[in-house]
Amino acid sequence: MLVLFLISCKKDFLEIVPKGKLVASTLKDYDLLMNNTSFYRLDVSDVTVAMGDELAAEQNYFQNAGPETQKAFAWADVLYTPDREVIYTNNQLLNLYICNKIINEVTTISNGTAEQRAALQAEAIATRAWINFDLINHYGKPYDETTAASDPGFPIIKEANINATNFKRNSVKEVYGQIISDLQAAIVNLPLKGSFVTRMSRPAARGLLGKVYLFMGRYQDALTQFNDAFNDLANVASPPTLYNYNDAFAAGGDFLPIGFSGPDYPGNNYSKNQESILLKTADLSGVSYGLVMAPETMDLYTDSDLRRNFYGNMHSDHTPIPGGLYRKYATYSHVGIELADLLLMRAEARVRTDDLAGARADIELLRSNRMPPADAGVPAGITSKTDLLKFIIDERTREFAGEGQHWLDMRRLSVDPVFSFLTYSHKAYAADGVTVSQTYQLRPVRFTLRLPLAILQANPGMTDNP
Repeated sequence: MLVLFLISCKKDFLEIVPKGKLVASTLKDYDLLMNNTSFYRLDVSDVTVAMGDELAAEQNYFQNAGPETQKAFAWADVLYTPDREVIYTNNQLLNLYICNKIINEVTTISNGTAEQRAALQAEAIATRAWINFDLINHYGKPYDETTAASDPGFPIIKEANINATNFKRNSVKEVYGQIISDLQAAIVNLPLKGSFVTRMSRPAARGLLGKVYLFMGRYQDALTQFNDAFNDLANVASPPTLYNYNDAFAAGGDFLPIGFSGPDYPGNNYSKNQESILLKTADLSGVSYGLVMAPETMDLYTDSDLRRNFYGNMHSDHTPIPGGLYRKYATYSHVGIELADLLLMRAEARVRTDDLAGARADIELLRSNRMPPADAGVPAGITSKTDLLKFIIDERTREFAGEGQHWLDMRRLSVDPVFSFLTYSHKAYAADGVTVSQTYQLRPVRFTLRLPLAILQANPGMTDNP
C-alpha cells in the first residue's frame, strides 16, 4: 500500500484498527468505517487552492504564509519539503485503503441482508472513484483524448494490502476508465439518500459521473448523468435546496450577523449544508493567509450580487487591506457534490449540446437565489453559444472564487479549443496594495504536480512528472 511508503515504511497505518482491539467483522463494523471523519473533513490543506488565477497576494502578509502556499502561488516545480509533501496525499490514500477493505470484504460477511451489504459496498466503490478523481487531478495531465492513453496518471489501487510494493503509474485514460467503471457499478445499488449528508448516494454518484464526463469532454454523457441526478433528487425526501441570499442577508436572515470573520454562511459554518448533495469540506485556513482576490475577480460581480458579502477589506487580524483589495471570508471549501455546482455543470453541458435555453434556465435559477431576481437574468447581449459558455465559466468564478474550483476549471479548459488560448498569471501587490511587486506566469507543465518523493523512492522505476 502506497500509504506505507508515505510514512517512511512504518506500520503506524495499522493503528487505524488497533491490533487486539477491533477487527471489522459485522455489517455495523464496516458501516462505521465509512463514518470516518477523514472521508468528509479534509482537515489538511490542499495547496492547489492557491493555484487558481482568480487570486492575488498582498505581499506584506503573504511573505509570512506557509512555504507550500507561497510556492503553489508561484506555480513552482517543487511545492513541498520531503517532510511535508505527503500530508494531503497520505490522507487520501488512507481513505482509499478503507474503501478497498470494505469493497473486498463486506460481501463475505454473514450478517446483514444481501441488499445492505451490496449498498455498503457500492458506497465504498463510489467513494473510491471520488478519491481517484481527486488524485488524477493532482498528478495526471488534464484529460485529452488524443494523449490520455500515453499520459502518465496515478496507480490504480484496488486491494487493501499493506505489503504490496513496486506500484506503476496507470495512464490517465486507464484511471478515468476505472473511475467510470466504479461509478457505473455503484449507482445500481446506492440509495436515493445517504444515511448522512456526508455519505454517498445515487444522485451524488450520478453528479460525480457527470463531472468526470464533463472533464473528459463527453458532454452528452455528462448531461445525461446530470439530468438523472436531478431526477433522483426530485424523489428524495427533504432534498437539498439553494439558499436564497435575498432572504439570508435580510433582517434576521440565516447568514447574519456579518462579523469580523464574515457572514455565518456555509463557508464559515459547517452545519449550514442545505445545498450539499454530498458534503465534503477541505480546510482553507492553512492556505489562505495573505491571499486576496485579484481585482479582475471582484470586477465580475455587479453591485447587487449578494455574494460580495463573502468578501471584506480587513485582514484576519482586523487591519485594513490596502489598495482596495479584498479577501474571502471562508474557513471551508466544499469539495463534494453541491447543488450550485451541479446546476452550473448542467448549464455548461446544455450549452455544449446546443440547448442554450435550458442553460439559461439553470443559470438564472442559481442567480435568482444570489441577487435580486430583477438582476438575475443573463445579460441581453450574450446570445452566441461561445459567449454563453464564457458567461457560465465566469459564473463559476463568482460562485466558487477562492475555494479551489477555479484551478480545476483552468486545468480542464487548458485542453478545450474554446479556451486553450488563455494564459494565466498571479500578481503579488506591494504594501500600498496598488503596485505590483512581482508577477508569476503559469507554465502548462505545472497543470500537474510532481509526485511525492517518498512514493518515487519506494517504487523504483516509477516516472515523475516534469
